[in-house]
Amino acid sequence: MATTFDLADLSEDELSALIDEATSLRQTLRKSREHERATAADGSKGQDVRDPDHGVITAPTPRAVKEEGPAHGATK
Repeated sequence: MATTFDLADLSEDELSALIDEATSLRQTLRKSREHERATAADGSKGQDVRDPDHGVITAPTPRAVKEEGPAHGATK
């Protein structure tokens, strides 16, 4: 659905300011989309668990549990 704007009454300076603001907004949106993951063939976005902003809590490996467990009260 296209939106029509009547720009006939805007001055040259107002049109230039509008174009500059729209261009800036477009660049901001493109930069934010660069961080998004590509859509997979099944339509899912997926998640990058290595992304520091992901918020995932990773499970320790068995070796880490064996080595660190006694320090936290785990029995052998």
